[in-house]
Amino acid sequence: MEPMLKVTDLRVNYGHIEALRGVSIEVQKGQIVSIIGANGAGKSTLLRTISGLVKSLGGKVEFEGEALPAKPSKIVAKGVVHVPEGRKTFSGLTIRDNLLVGGYLYKGKDLEKDLEEQYSLFPILRERKDQFAGTLSGGEQQMLAVARGLMSRPKILLLDEPSMGLAPLIVNQIYDLIRQIRDRGITVLLVEQNARKALGICDYAYVLENGVINLSGTGDELLRSDAVRKAYLGG
Repeated sequence: MEPMLKVTDLRVNYGHIEALRGVSIEVQKGQIVSIIGANGAGKSTLLRTISGLVKSLGGKVEFEGEALPAKPSKIVAKGVVHVPEGRKTFSGLTIRDNLLVGGYLYKGKDLEKDLEEQYSLFPILRERKDQFAGTLSGGEQQMLAVARGLMSRPKILLLDEPSMGLAPLIVNQIYDLIRQIRDRGITVLLVEQNARKALGICDYAYVLENGVINLSGTGDELLRSDAVRKAYLGG
């Protein structure tokens, strides 16, 4: 079966530093696929290149059998939506207005329906829709960042470190929401340092080290891998 997202031999440099050195991955429609690896391995660079924020030196990114356009806004319009590391919410806008920014491509077309869908998935955002985003807790801001991404009507959602800096209870809530998003028909490409959580939720996973994919398999296979346990799961 043709993958929904196919990355082939992707190469990216930052100056003289090789951030990605021939990375190839595939994501099938309806899957959660995880990319794990240490800090600095190139995980965020991979997502940023797919979403058009970083230019590659070589390789291909194909979505639904076609090359993605170069411009980030056109990539979003194709259904590839990136929720960046660090939440990046607009602290001086209300929750509702942050969500409307996510739906900017649609200019009133069923936006109220889209808002209701996010409020049903994230009830805390409905309760606080008129609050400024900057007043939210870290976990609430992460939920807002994901909900804002969903307002762009993704076919595939690129999630970068959604559990970073969050308490374990909130991390569990975020991962429950990721499952719900997949169950709503949205494919997920997840980048995480929390390898145990990422491998526990995914259909397939890749290990990225120093810009190179050096292991891949189902989440269960990698959880049982001695190399993965020693490097990422504390033994």
